[in-house]
Amino acid sequence: MKYRQEHNIQRPDMINLLMEARGMIPTEVQKTHFRQWTDMEVVAQCLAFLFAGFEPSSGVMSFSAHELMENPQVQEKLYEEIHGVDEELHGNPVTYELLQKMPYMEMVVSEVLRKWPVAGVTDRICNKDFEYVSKDTGERVVVKKGEKVRISMCGFQRDPNYFENPNVFDPERFSAENKMKIDHGTYLPFGVGPRNCIGTRFALLEVKVFLYYLLRDYQLEPCAKSCIPLVLDPTKMQLLPKGGFWLKLKPRKG
Repeated sequence: MKYRQEHNIQRPDMINLLMEARGMIPTEVQKTHFRQWTDMEVVAQCLAFLFAGFEPSSGVMSFSAHELMENPQVQEKLYEEIHGVDEELHGNPVTYELLQKMPYMEMVVSEVLRKWPVAGVTDRICNKDFEYVSKDTGERVVVKKGEKVRISMCGFQRDPNYFENPNVFDPERFSAENKMKIDHGTYLPFGVGPRNCIGTRFALLEVKVFLYYLLRDYQLEPCAKSCIPLVLDPTKMQLLPKGGFWLKLKPRKG
């Protein structure tokens, strides 16, 4: 940061954003919103970026590869969509716009995030007193202003009241017809509302690009170490299987 400031170097990256937040690079926002950042707080932001940005995305990629290996019919259908797009490109790299026009890719990634929401839990701080009364039992739940509420993504997204046969990997849940039937607030892999994950679009792009090139060039098959079905490691904070992910990559002909 010191070197960049002394040599007037500006780049479109996280370090630049932190320098702006710290007041090392003048911006219009600082005239109305400014706070002093310590070295510890800057380092903490970098660590949060690492653990919240890279680790969850790699987890989604790994669970995606496993589910496609375990469900060859889904893998083949996604490969056909990828192959069709690749032929149109004539060897050129896939683009963001084309990835957005791949409906089955969207369905597969959405279902992976439903079954394996790697964040597991999110939380919010209540900003005003709230009382909830169950329509079925009459039970009252009171949440006071300032209290923290923890929301289980896994709990909602594996609840048979909201998702039929929740342990079955079924991308058709997110078809154009079916996704409109999902109750609002029961599918929240990136959280919901104004405090949802700031990196949602980037994370989805990462996963889709990974799957595009992986399935374009390889067929995913079980190997001797593959764990079917997956057994989760209870000692991890994130959803991760015991012994890690294992599968075989078989190069596609041609």
